[in-house]
Amino acid sequence: MKQMDIKHLHLQYDRLSRHYEASLAQKDEISFLDLAHALRVWVDMKARVTTMAAERGLQLSLRHHTAPKSLKKSLKGATHTYIPLASGVESPEVQVKGLVITNRALTPDEIKQRASMGPPVAQVSQMSFAEWMAAGVLEVPSNDPSHPHVKISREIMIKRIANALGASHPVGMEEDDPQENKFDKYVQELHQIKIADGYPVTYYQLLEIAAELLDRTNCLRDAAT
Repeated sequence: MKQMDIKHLHLQYDRLSRHYEASLAQKDEISFLDLAHALRVWVDMKARVTTMAAERGLQLSLRHHTAPKSLKKSLKGATHTYIPLASGVESPEVQVKGLVITNRALTPDEIKQRASMGPPVAQVSQMSFAEWMAAGVLEVPSNDPSHPHVKISREIMIKRIANALGASHPVGMEEDDPQENKFDKYVQELHQIKIADGYPVTYYQLLEIAAELLDRTNCLRDAAT
């Protein structure tokens, strides 16, 4: 089987960059769906990108956020939606960073404690590209009482937006994959949460993933063939 070469990686990088810039500039449903489709290709490329970086001795230094113990403690016993967006998403006149929806009333002390924590911070990790794609970025309530929350990874988020929300397949004609389709309910619910400028939080998650990917894999563009 023919392997993807560095030239094709450059093409996909430029393609993603174009759709990312278009999404920031236009911020409409079409630009976001095109961004999801471009990111979907990078999910398929994850193993090859990981190998390319290793072959060239490159550490991509991808950033990731792990919720601090203090936040986990404050969320204990309450169903919640936690969307760190820890690298931040720049948007005209506003930066989106850190969203927690707790399904119970907070005490005054808890409100003060949350405020003192400050926004989430993404830390440089030792993850490979494939590991970073597979790492969880969203925590949402589940339907299973024994496991009250579900973590959704970057790649699942990208694939379900691409497949279930119309980016790569017409809605209602997406691929039938029971292992992945089980996340559709949660992604659809997240899609109903509107944040800055009234856009779905799912789109802001795509913007964060795309920005980090473009920033941290740029070194591969400069690598020798």
